Amino acid sequence: LQILERNKMNKQKTSDGANSKGYFGKFGVINLSDFHSNTAVKHSFERWLAEVKGIASFSGPKYELHDYFKDYAEDYNTATLPHKKYYNYEKWEMEEYARKKREAQEAAAGKEGGADVALDELRHREEMAERAKRKKREEQQMLLAGMTAEKREEMKNQARLRHEMNVAYKTGDDETRKRLERRLAPEVDQHLR
Repeated sequence: LQILERNKMNKQKTSDGANSKGYFGKFGVINLSDFHSNTAVKHSFERWLAEVKGIASFSGPKYELHDYFKDYAEDYNTATLPHKKYYNYEKWEMEEYARKKREAQEAAAGKEGGADVALDELRHREEMAERAKRKKREEQQMLLAGMTAEKREEMKNQARLRHEMNVAYKTGDDETRKRLERRLAPEVDQHLR
């Protein structure tokens, strides 16, 4: 009888106490490999880094970025992130968008006048986002269409030469490095100098 009462008290403590906020793996478990393979996790991490840590666009060394990701992963795995949106930002954003749209439609149905403005604003934002996506898609298609096979092949060749130059630099082969540097240097007309 005492054991049953003790178990009951322990259950009440965990349901009422600080442990009720989250438990390990409540939203899933992530590790360092998810940073490279899972775009949803990476996007949520970048949002967390910008909003919680105050680093909008990280440009530091890779090991420091991995340290930040380890902190994020620890909070993610123990379900202690400051807001629900940092677990899956894209999902939260879509839910938030649907909620605002529903509220605007309910307000438009309930009232006349001012509610239409909110709905119009929401529609305008949707149109602007769609235009931006379409424009970006068109720019990418134009860029690809403007590239000839020769140009793509030349870009691949230059990338290969830059790689060889880096290898020569790392191995201390100055002769090869200088030769590749001269070959990769932009050609300048003599009469322009």
